[in-house]
Amino acid sequence: MKRLLLPIALFFCWAGFTHAAPRSLILDQSQVEFTVKEMGVPVTGKFKRFDAALDIDPVKPEKSSAAIRIDIGSLTTDNDEADVIALGADWLDKVRAPLATFHSSSMSALGAGRFEAKGSLSIKNVARPITLQFSSSDLADGKTMITSEFKINRSDFGIGGGVWNQVGVVAEVILFKVKLLLSPAGASPRTAVVR
Repeated sequence: MKRLLLPIALFFCWAGFTHAAPRSLILDQSQVEFTVKEMGVPVTGKFKRFDAALDIDPVKPEKSSAAIRIDIGSLTTDNDEADVIALGADWLDKVRAPLATFHSSSMSALGAGRFEAKGSLSIKNVARPITLQFSSSDLADGKTMITSEFKINRSDFGIGGGVWNQVGVVAEVILFKVKLLLSPAGASPRTAVVR
């Protein structure tokens, strides 16, 4: 546990210097989920541990920034056999690539609470440019909800191999659904992770 908490603490320290005022993530009400089709049947899963440093400025969106990091080893599909395969060397390779990250390089407003973030997504130690669209909604209690859906092609990141990588077995496209609940502005960032 200490091995995980130390890099997370360092991540938030880094984020504090890089971004103007990252909002604190409300961990137990945030989620990172994915869906991939296996022989045409949707298989869903999620990552139980991740952290984020977000500073969304609706007035000056160009000053906004986002950094997200996911612990690959926290993947679960509620199927132990599937999880072992997904975390193995041919697929996500949690041993040599324990983290997936996204860092924004620019952000712009699309209107009606919608934003577009350009940046770099790294999975399995392979970084690719990506453009993500997301919604930001301010709630009555001062919290902010960030939601996004996006797709990736797993072959772009070298994800897949063996018998499960044959045509028609596991689909090329993976759909991600992200929900991040941020505490009110001014709340102290926390360095824990989602359980």
